[in-house]
Amino acid sequence: MTKIIQADQLEEGAALLQSGALVAFPTETVFGLGAIANQEAAVKSVYTVKGRPSDNPLIVHIADANQIYDYMMDDDGKRHQIIEKLAANFWPGPLTLVVPVKKDIFPAVVTGGMETVGIRLPDQELTRELIRKTGFPIVGPSANISGKPSPTSVDHVLHDFDGVIGGIINAEPTRIGVESTVLDLTDERGLIILRPGYITKSMITEVIPDVPVFLAGSIANDATEAPKAPGMKYIHYSPNQPVVAVSRENMTQFLASLSDQEISFALAATDKTLERFGQMTEVSFKLGNNIDSATQALFAALRFFDDQPNIQQIVVELFPDIEENAAYRNRLIKASSLVVE
Repeated sequence: MTKIIQADQLEEGAALLQSGALVAFPTETVFGLGAIANQEAAVKSVYTVKGRPSDNPLIVHIADANQIYDYMMDDDGKRHQIIEKLAANFWPGPLTLVVPVKKDIFPAVVTGGMETVGIRLPDQELTRELIRKTGFPIVGPSANISGKPSPTSVDHVLHDFDGVIGGIINAEPTRIGVESTVLDLTDERGLIILRPGYITKSMITEVIPDVPVFLAGSIANDATEAPKAPGMKYIHYSPNQPVVAVSRENMTQFLASLSDQEISFALAATDKTLERFGQMTEVSFKLGNNIDSATQALFAALRFFDDQPNIQQIVVELFPDIEENAAYRNRLIKASSLVVE
């Protein structure tokens, strides 16, 4: 049976990790599925338990900012200057840095066979203390079955892995609700955001004004290569029923069409949208009043509807295509079979 590990029992969590067991842990973004990053067998079991493709690299979580230099290949110092500025502004926090990795530190199963590694310092003191007690960084992909909505609470982790993993560090639901921004520091053309998150391009540019910052979709790359970061190559976040992302402007026409076809649907939307359309469905989920609350609640909404057997389709409000909505739109569109905007 999976043990719920309280804040004063972190030694037990560390012992489980040291024995090769998997332990789920909280961060400010989502719950991660932890294994010691230099234990190849334990890391392989992360892939097995999740059903995760083996070329999808894992993010390594550290306990203190300066540890990144223990695992990063040295350069001429320019990258160090960038890291220092980013760390001073965003760490601990939801920013993963992809850097050249030192040889013979992590097994290839961590890096997806690449010469880079994603490293982050989570803004969750329980998890940083767990890493210190464990004695080595831990990998931490989202603690869910691969392809399903990421977990933002202990109950979500239990739903997928009760009796399968060793333990779960007990904590409140995560406050951000989507995975970290992933920033590649290894491209000579500039900094590349491989995965959008809470930390936006504008925020990074403000801190690093003298280095170009690109979004992964706006600069040429080879789609046949293994992904440098999680979430770049495979379908994610999908519940059992088909999801349709619909803008508020198109909501009236789209929901009327579903009603005309007698399709039973659920609706996840902001309070304002639910006030107008909520009576059209028996099952709904409030996303709050703004993009922050909607982002925090998105995965919980998709998981909630997963347990509604009579629902044929899930309709989720799609926010406008502006920078501050990028993380929400990225996760929702990846979960959707249709986008209407």
